[in-house]
Amino acid sequence: MVKVTEQDYYMDGILKENLDTAKEAIKKDWDMVFLYDGIEGSGKSVKALQDAYYCDPTLTIDRITFKPKEFENAVLAADKFQSVVYDEAYSGLSSRSTMSRINRTLVKMLAEIRQKNLFVFVVMPTFFDLDKYVALWRSRALVHVYTKGFQRGFFMFFSAEKKKDLYIQGKKYYNYGSPSANFHGCFTKHYVVNEEAYKEKKLTALMQREEESSEEQIKKDLDKELFIRVSMMTNITNKTKSQILGITEQCYYQRIRKMNEQAESNPEIEENATI
Repeated sequence: MVKVTEQDYYMDGILKENLDTAKEAIKKDWDMVFLYDGIEGSGKSVKALQDAYYCDPTLTIDRITFKPKEFENAVLAADKFQSVVYDEAYSGLSSRSTMSRINRTLVKMLAEIRQKNLFVFVVMPTFFDLDKYVALWRSRALVHVYTKGFQRGFFMFFSAEKKKDLYIQGKKYYNYGSPSANFHGCFTKHYVVNEEAYKEKKLTALMQREEESSEEQIKKDLDKELFIRVSMMTNITNKTKSQILGITEQCYYQRIRKMNEQAESNPEIEENATI
């Protein structure tokens, strides 16, 4: 058991030693980026919150973020040696777009994180889709949270060197078995912040994300339909078509080529715009 302020919760002893090392090292002008991944519902968010709170007992729900802008604001507002959690709101079907947002946001904020000597805990769908620079060089460790059947509360710890080997050897098949983890551990379900407030904030972010995704899809569909209609006009030049669409001629030809390739590979596609 560890006791942080007035909270008592179980922490694996070897993990505690590693976090204690990080707490000392960050004072020597370092930053600490820790990665947490695992399937939905495995408990990776709970685990990340526990470790973030252990490193920084001043952690509040204001520095637990679920959207890129929230994360950026929290990093900018944080004091030295504080923890910031980036738990991107996502659902299983949107994990690829989630990883894209995580990559862009992290790369953008790494310099600020470094300058302010922060603990940053990133919760994500999968380590293997993380930007290579972040995954291999800028993060200190990976905590892969997993279940045994339907039982939660298990994790693997990969050090900086181990996770590099894991990224190289395991990426093809998303395999966490080679190389082996530095150690395995357990954790219990304990929220270091108000559970109800945390879940409400996360649910709100997820609903907003789904609304934004729906709006983005509508825009994409409208853009696609407009492109098809304009491309099929026979009384104007391709240059004029590109001007109507607000894109360069080169971009216009690239989209036409891509549509034709898709039509050839899938005869059921009715969109057969040609130049």
